[in-house]
Formats: sequence, structure tokens, C-alpha cells
Amino acid sequence: MISELNKHEFCKLRHFTDLYRNIEVKAVVSGLNPGRIYVDDAANITAALIWVKGQNGFQLVGDARSEPFLNELEDFMKEHIEPELLRLNIHTVEVGVADESWEDVLHHMAVNKELYSDIQHVFTLDSDQGMTEHLRHPGSHEGYASQNEVVRLLELDEALLKAGKFNNLSFLKDKVSRFWDNMDEFLEHGFGYIAIHGEDIASVCFSAFISDQWQAIDIETIEAYKRRNYGARVARAFVEECRIKGIHPYWDCSPDNAGSIRLAEGVGMSLNFNYRVYWYNLS
Repeated sequence: MISELNKHEFCKLRHFTDLYRNIEVKAVVSGLNPGRIYVDDAANITAALIWVKGQNGFQLVGDARSEPFLNELEDFMKEHIEPELLRLNIHTVEVGVADESWEDVLHHMAVNKELYSDIQHVFTLDSDQGMTEHLRHPGSHEGYASQNEVVRLLELDEALLKAGKFNNLSFLKDKVSRFWDNMDEFLEHGFGYIAIHGEDIASVCFSAFISDQWQAIDIETIEAYKRRNYGARVARAFVEECRIKGIHPYWDCSPDNAGSIRLAEGVGMSLNFNYRVYWYNLS
């Protein structure tokens, strides 16, 4: 019978997620990043559906031949999960998988609905020599010129996150709270940088998910400041910090996001692996 695990039981999934390259599921199972876990049989777990809050999506792990998932998941989704997604104003069920062996389960989940799929790219760091010249910048992070603009690059810390001096500080707080239960958790385990223009936060790059020595990157530039090199600067600062601390940065993006791919490659990262994502619409 499909049921939800309590957070203190998440550790029961470690032997599954240790086999996966996706660090998002490992981060949830470790209890570091927020999420929820649904299992096929709490007394004898062979498969799990993991809700990754920061992604607003799920990942399937374990044995794709799980009979409860093959037979009961449709009703469980309709009765328990889909209504909650709609209450959160989420109208698409998105599920990442390691391989296509999960297709029977996914078709069962999405019965009578159109099931779509695509791949996601994951980039990781090649070496400390990989950063391209156009992203290099000597000296400190205190200031630099970008298209004749003087901007500041600041590291995220408690004072910055709790101060109210930026016009759009709520943008930054909303970004961090999507991936972390609270600011204190983020500050204890993660780090990040923002690019400042005047009193505006123009771009941010920070630790979204953490598993052992791996940290998944989330990066966003405000629309008004796009194509002005802000994203490149915060990405470079984040990856440089990873090199210093011995951390492995992990960059997840869709194949049609040319700008994100260009940024990842520009800071010395290259394609490590792909995984497949399926989705269906609720309305």
C-alpha cells in the first residue's frame, strides 16, 4: 500500500539514492533540502516517488517493477497528490527518472492524459583551468565594469539577507526559500553571490541543493538586467568559490536553454550526463 514517509524515515531510501547521479533526490533524502517521499510499501520499500520542493517536481527511484506503483499509483495521485498540487497552483505533474524502464509506471500515473517527455542536461566542472577568458576578472569582487556600468558583487550572508536596503530583496528571499526550509539552514550549509546595480539585485547564483561535496546551482537574472553579463559574473564567483572549498558544482538545465548552457560552459563545466523528464497536465 502506497504511503508517505515521515521525515525521520527518509534515511530508509539512502541505499536507493546512493545509486543515482541526481543530487536533488539525495539532498531530500538526507533531510537537508525540503521534500516529501511516497513509498510503495513502508514495511518493504522497493520504490519511491520523491517530491523535490525546489524543482516543483518528482523523481522516481528504486525498482520500476514495483507492483504497488504499477497498480495503485493512479488512484493515489488522484486522491492525494494531484489535489495538493492544484492547491499550490501547480498544474503539471513532472517526474524525473534515471532511465526509460519507468515508462509503464508513468503511463499508469498519467492514465487518460497525454504524457510528454524530454531530457535534462547536467553539467559538472572539468578542471580549474576550464574557465573561458570572457568570464575571467582579476582582483576582488567589490566592483567591476559591465557595459559601462559600475556594479557590485556581494557574497550572501546573514546581514545581507536580513537587511532591507535593496529594492527587490523579496526576490532574493523568495528564491532561497524555494529550496531551503529557512534562511538559517541555507546560511549554515550553502553560499552564493549577488550582482548589484544601484539598489537593485540584478542577478543571483547560490547553492540550491547539497549532497556531500556536491552543490547544485540555481541562477537567475532579473529580466531588466539580462544580456548585460550579470549572470556570467555571479556564476564565475560561485564556481571559483567551489574550487577554493573543494566543492563539486552541479548545473542542471534543459537542452533548449542556450543561455544557461553557454554560462555553464563559460565557467569551465561540461556535459556529464542526461536524464529524462516526463510530464502531464492536470487541466
